[in-house]
Amino acid sequence: MTKQPLSEQFYFALVAFLLQAKQQVVAISGELGLTSVQALTLLMVDSITAPSMSSLCKLYDCDASNITGIIDGLEQKGLVSRQPHPTDRRIKIIRLEPAGKQIQTNIIRHLVKNSDHLFDGLNQTELAQFANLVQKLQIPKK
Repeated sequence: MTKQPLSEQFYFALVAFLLQAKQQVVAISGELGLTSVQALTLLMVDSITAPSMSSLCKLYDCDASNITGIIDGLEQKGLVSRQPHPTDRRIKIIRLEPAGKQIQTNIIRHLVKNSDHLFDGLNQTELAQFANLVQKLQIPKK
């Protein structure tokens, strides 16, 4: 059985939803002394097991120098560290430091507290289904 293609309206709505969700991260990032991309990266570091610099490049679809700048800024703040890969010394793994975990927790708390309006159109059952579907689509942990 082949999947039916989704409508243009779905993609318009999806992009609008994602941009509204990103605005919540942007709103808190300044309060925490971070750029929005640094805040998003703190959220991503824990959702990908042992992310490498190259995996972040692929995720953000950007040049390695961009990721280096993002990680440099987070590292200078003591929020992440670069660690050698256990089997390939050419690869650097990004680890969340305790201060980074604390900021990450603050970002999540802010999202929980201030993002209810994103889900106003859903009843409790639909919200639970949506949460399950999004988690099912999450970037696989490697």
